Amino acid sequence: MTEKDKLQHAARLFKVLGDETRLSILHLLAENEANVTTISERLNIEQSNVSHQLKTLKTNRLVQSRREGKSNIYFLDDHHVHGMLEQVIAHVEEDI
Repeated sequence: MTEKDKLQHAARLFKVLGDETRLSILHLLAENEANVTTISERLNIEQSNVSHQLKTLKTNRLVQSRREGKSNIYFLDDHHVHGMLEQVIAHVEEDI
């Protein structure tokens, strides 16, 4: 992967992270794994919107899922995602 490819991928990732709904979902999943219903209820967002946002997050390797019975359980893809969230929140808190 060239430097240009890396920067394009990073820019795409920042664009995905720039959505408040997706950021809220990631923040919730940093605390606990959850299914669509739980995410929808905790964030007061329609389930269809949650599903759409989770698809975007999964496509961009920010979340993963596993099947449990009839539900998919979503969780952060890896420790890097958790670290990014912590760093962004810490940076925001510096300004407050």
